Amino acid sequence: MKAFFLFLSVLTSLLGFIYYYSTFRLISGLSLNGPVVTVILFGIGALVLLVPLTYALSRISKQEKTQTFFAYLTFTNFGFFSILFTLVLLMDLLRLVDLGIVTHYSQVLFSTLLHFGFPLDGVTEVKNFSLAFSTIVVATALSSLGFFNAHVRLRYKRVSIPVKDLHPDLNGFKIVQISDVHIGATIKERFLKRVVKRINLQKPDAVVITGDLVDGPVATLKQHLKPLADIRSKYGTFYVTGNHEYYSGVLSWLPEIQKLSVNILLNENQILNIGNAKLLMAGVTDLAAGKIIKSHQTNPKRAMEGGEDCDYKILLAHQPNSIYEANEVGFQLQISGHTHGGQFFPGNILIYFAQKFVSGLHKYKDSLIYVSRGTGYWGPPFRLGAPSEISILELQSV
Repeated sequence: MKAFFLFLSVLTSLLGFIYYYSTFRLISGLSLNGPVVTVILFGIGALVLLVPLTYALSRISKQEKTQTFFAYLTFTNFGFFSILFTLVLLMDLLRLVDLGIVTHYSQVLFSTLLHFGFPLDGVTEVKNFSLAFSTIVVATALSSLGFFNAHVRLRYKRVSIPVKDLHPDLNGFKIVQISDVHIGATIKERFLKRVVKRINLQKPDAVVITGDLVDGPVATLKQHLKPLADIRSKYGTFYVTGNHEYYSGVLSWLPEIQKLSVNILLNENQILNIGNAKLLMAGVTDLAAGKIIKSHQTNPKRAMEGGEDCDYKILLAHQPNSIYEANEVGFQLQISGHTHGGQFFPGNILIYFAQKFVSGLHKYKDSLIYVSRGTGYWGPPFRLGAPSEISILELQSV
């Protein structure tokens, strides 16, 4: 409990800094003063306090609609201010640099604003106002687009997996992948129903779920997983754990997921007989699982056992970094998620400092790895520059 309150305190303090730094810089740029500034600062304080309030409601309130409302409000603000903070830093940089394009833009905006009665005087004030005003407009536009992308755009991502000397009976084998759905505070059954419907339209040979399916306790969320039972494929649905399952009581979740006719692969495998070919569908626990539950230590070698002679060997692993061990033990394809592709600006730029394999199909030595950008989202309900996806992977002989 102490660790939780420490985390919440640090998070609230960090967000408070981001929110207030952005606000003060914009107030300065817009040359605001008087009572309006006081109102703005009190409003920002309320937004910061929404963070601990939302966490408290998630633990004590039994009203799901109330929890969802406050979660949306809090995470949307967080996403907006993350984008705004980045743009404010860029604004501060442009204030220091005398670029001709900025000066020209300021003059154009200034002449426009004069028609609306804005009392601006002086080149510096005009430049600062122009930058601050534009920062707010761009942040609002990007946040709106990100929100739309996360809730409306759910695209198929079709990927051909080239395989040398592929068994003829495996040519064209179709795997549909979903990953990082994050059923939780703001993603519910309605979204998953839509996902399952789109999966079934593809008539897959197999469906794989590569972790972070859930993001919260079984007691309040298990009913939202019911659509998984409606998935239709020739050879079944296969699932591996992600890091968020271990934050959400994984041992309580596994029986509930299994009830939905989902094959759970915890450092184990199933051999699928496809005509005269044998395909190994294996899965490992999340890379960090062993730190939380010792018996769930990730183990690609154990996941391979008994499948060494299969015609094609696939490993499901939530984190892309499992590829190094997967390659060592002979897996030809790893299917992963975890990164969200960075999810939204500026995360989709910063993610490359933390992950070598961020999204798409990559080759590592003699293995291939496909990384999904994820089907849902985590935290802020935004997708910007990293669209959500339902991945369609098709084995192709080359």
